[in-house]
Formats: sequence, C-alpha cells, structure tokens
Amino acid sequence: MNNNNVYKNLYLKAGRILLPVAIVAAVLCTLLLTPLDMDETIRAVAAVDLQTLFLVLVLSLVNYAFRFWRWTMFLGGRDAPVPVGRHLAIYVAGFALTATPGKAGETMRSLYLRPFGISSSKSLAAFYAERLLDLIVISALAMLLVTHSDPVVRALGLIGAAIATGLLAMQYPRVTALIEGATAGWSPRGARLATVAAGFLRDVRAMMTPRIALSGTFLGLLAWAGEGLGTYLVVRSMGLDLDLSLAIGIYATAMIAGVLSFLPGGLGGTEVVMTTLLIYAGASAPVAVAATVVVRLATLWFAVALGLGAWLGLEATRGLRAHE
Repeated sequence: MNNNNVYKNLYLKAGRILLPVAIVAAVLCTLLLTPLDMDETIRAVAAVDLQTLFLVLVLSLVNYAFRFWRWTMFLGGRDAPVPVGRHLAIYVAGFALTATPGKAGETMRSLYLRPFGISSSKSLAAFYAERLLDLIVISALAMLLVTHSDPVVRALGLIGAAIATGLLAMQYPRVTALIEGATAGWSPRGARLATVAAGFLRDVRAMMTPRIALSGTFLGLLAWAGEGLGTYLVVRSMGLDLDLSLAIGIYATAMIAGVLSFLPGGLGGTEVVMTTLLIYAGASAPVAVAATVVVRLATLWFAVALGLGAWLGLEATRGLRAHE
C-alpha cells in the first residue's frame, strides 16, 4: 500500500466518524448563536488576547501530559513494553475519536498497543480505569460549587459529591458479588453483560493498587483543575468577575452533564450547562456563549486536532513499514 492510499484510508475512517459529530456541533452552534447579539458575542471572543489563549492551550497540553502519565502507570509504568515516544503518539491518537459517546472511540489505542504485547483486555481495563478516575475527579471538582451560598449552585455541587461517592462504592468487591448474584433471573444477554461488567470491575481493582489509585487521582485532579483554570482565564479576559473555585466548579459540572447526555463528546449537554451556569454567575448571554465556544475549542477540539495529527503519523509509519 503506497503512502497516498494510507492517507486516503485514514481520512475516510476519520471522516465517517467525525463528519456526523461536526454536523451536530454546527447545528448546536447555530442554535446557540442565532438569538444572540452577534456583535457582542464577537467582541467577547476578540477580548481573549493571544497570551491568554496560549496559556489556556498550554493548560490543555498539561492536562494531556498528566493523563498520559497516569495511563502509563496503569500499563506498567517504565516496565511497559512500548517506547515512550511511540506510546505517547498512540495515546494522543485516541483523542481523534474523543468526540464519541463516552469517549469510547479512544479504545482504538488497543489496536496499536497489541503488537507490543499489551492485550486488548488489559488496554480496555486501563481505559475503563481512566474513565472511572476522571469521573470521580471531575465530580469531586464539581463539589467546589458547594462552597457558594446560592442554593441552586450548592445543589449541583452535592450532585457531584453523590456521583463521586457512587463510583467509589462500585469498586468494593461486595458490589461486584452483588452484580453477579443479581443475574439469576435475568435474560442470557443481560446476564452476560453483568458478567462482563463484574469482570471489568475486577480487572480495574487489580490494576489500581492503592499507590496507583492515589497517584492517578492526584494526577487527574491536576489535569482537570488545569482546564478549569483555563476556563477561569477565558471568562476573566471577557470581563466577568468570577472566583477561581466557581469557574472550576462550572467547568466540572458541565463536563459531567456532557457525560450524562451520552452524546458524542458531550456535545450539547456540556455547552448548554456551561452557558447556563455562566449566565447564572452574572455573564450576559453573548459573553456566556462566547466563553463556552472558546473553552470547548481550546479543550475538546484542540484534543481532536492533536489526535488526528498523531493518528495520521501512526498510520503513515505503519504504511511505510508495510511498503518496506
């Protein structure tokens, strides 16, 4: 297979997945922007200077770096059989499909890790562990809203606390036993799904030793708080006087809403909740929408762009090796 065919096939694969997501994003942006004062929205976007935008993008890169560090811990750390540079490219390539429901498209990393002796079951367990810790950490960051006096905002923080508590409870062996024991009267398909779920929980517990669980949680807090700090920098540059803790809490709550929406990349749920909470915090509708658009471009879509570049490089390298 020559290089042109390698690139063509990659673009076709990415297009089939990302085109519907891009259409959904375009429709949502149109719905958000249509009733607004576009001049004020554009002025709010223009208020974000290049230095602030650069810092926000750097914070996103820090997020990816900490999450990659945690990912390698799940797969053996320095003992992992994959060269660090190659492993980083494989991890970042997964971001190309991060705009899929539950980020499930990121499991494509398994295809590139298998030649290095890492089984699909192990890499999928690492993916599950990563998503689990992310949800726990983001839910914990959403609890920052509890520190604010408004009852509605505090209620959202308590919801984050409830989600984090529930996810932690799922890791106890007794919960796994309950899942398996409850399948007696289920249909064969339901019983199989419950067995698979219980197996994943066991794999994740085996992978997350106390040291890795604590280190992974700490790295996750740094990673996602960094993107929350990016949100704070964006809204402050637009003239909104917002506390750092409130900005991080709003970002985290919006991320949870995106996860619970089960839509690709959280599209729709994340944007609506972030915009609504920013308006509730005192922003005008055009400023809230502008801040949401800038934050999502600097986080979700920045990651997708980096992922596509890494994926293209991996496919090109594989194509060259096959050609040789």
